[in-house]
Amino acid sequence: MTTATRPLLLLLAVAALNAGCGGASGNGAATPTTTDAKSTPAQTNAATLKAAVRTAINANLQLSLYVLWHNRIPAWATHSTRGPALKALRIAAAMRRRQGIQIKNLSGDHTVASISLAPSYTTATAVIRDQRRVAPYEAGHQLGKTISGSEHSRIHLHRLANTQRFVVWRVSPIQ
Repeated sequence: MTTATRPLLLLLAVAALNAGCGGASGNGAATPTTTDAKSTPAQTNAATLKAAVRTAINANLQLSLYVLWHNRIPAWATHSTRGPALKALRIAAAMRRRQGIQIKNLSGDHTVASISLAPSYTTATAVIRDQRRVAPYEAGHQLGKTISGSEHSRIHLHRLANTQRFVVWRVSPIQ
């Protein structure tokens, strides 16, 4: 692998994690319904909703790692990820598939730095930091050395209807 290829592979790996850290075979742009202003106290419990945000972020990360290795969006992707985040995962997977590249997660950890709920409790924003070691593969053989990277991201989530579930909607890098 050339030295010019290494940054590209790291960029692809980070972009995939950043895109939706996937999913039904639909278009991924289904708009989730949100709660109305007359939610019950159980639905508006901020601590419960923040826990639901963390659950969605963790599921989204597992999905992202799956997509990095398999280069396809699984049927269960929409449980955690929808909208632009799912679309970005789909595009990144297709690009790696065309190039014949897979990214294997070797180790890593993420930290949720903050969670902010909208006053309506229908959306949330989280800031995360993900540190990861990955290895690029082509035709079942590792390409060069492992790649380490750190990504700082802002994640926008939408709440599903009158449930206590959130899905990752958009992921943006923080410079």
